[in-house]
Amino acid sequence: MIYLSTRTSWQKSATKISLHNMNDVIYPYPLIESQFFEDINSLTRKHQHYNAEMGLLNIAGEEKKALDPDFWILIWALDFRDRMFQILIERHPDYGGKGAIAAVGPTDLLEFFGSMKNNAILPTLTLINSPEKMKSVVVVVSRPKNYQERSKEKNQYQAMGRFQNWINKLKNTPNTKGQWFPSNAPTCPVCNGPIVGIQDGYKIGFGMLVCPDCGHMERKEIVKQKAYEKKF
Repeated sequence: MIYLSTRTSWQKSATKISLHNMNDVIYPYPLIESQFFEDINSLTRKHQHYNAEMGLLNIAGEEKKALDPDFWILIWALDFRDRMFQILIERHPDYGGKGAIAAVGPTDLLEFFGSMKNNAILPTLTLINSPEKMKSVVVVVSRPKNYQERSKEKNQYQAMGRFQNWINKLKNTPNTKGQWFPSNAPTCPVCNGPIVGIQDGYKIGFGMLVCPDCGHMERKEIVKQKAYEKKF
């Protein structure tokens, strides 16, 4: 089992969650291309039932050893058949720029993966990425050390920024200075950390520059990135 502590918009207080280690049914961990996460992040800007939240507080492994929540995201979803999906994903340099499905819940989902093995991965990810088939999809990301409750909109943008930051770190390797971002990346005028661009889902070419750490944001024209071929 992998043990989490979360505090989401639908939880009144910090809640402990236990998820099944994916290695119980599939070894090694299934690896997911970064484009899947880019697609999910795009959907959070286009559909009200897709969201990102800063609610991943703590995470611990099999021996309850504390792990850094900044390396993880939790996809928490519900489809129109009221089936729940809890999918915990880790990023690590050893995964070659991909995200690893490390744990899942509830038990029914684990049993589905156990019976279908890797053949279950693509149908599950395709379903989660289909707005017309889902009631809700929330990407739960870690909170910054200086987390502050702000307006719903500002917290949403910062959460999307932290998710995009997580995606960026999947695709980049440290440079010679040991940094994840290139030296010419825009920096936050408040905390001097790297900031990320969040495309507006409705106004092409415009969006927000968001600091994943302190939450500073400013609206700005953003050059649309080249679309990549979808792979899972």
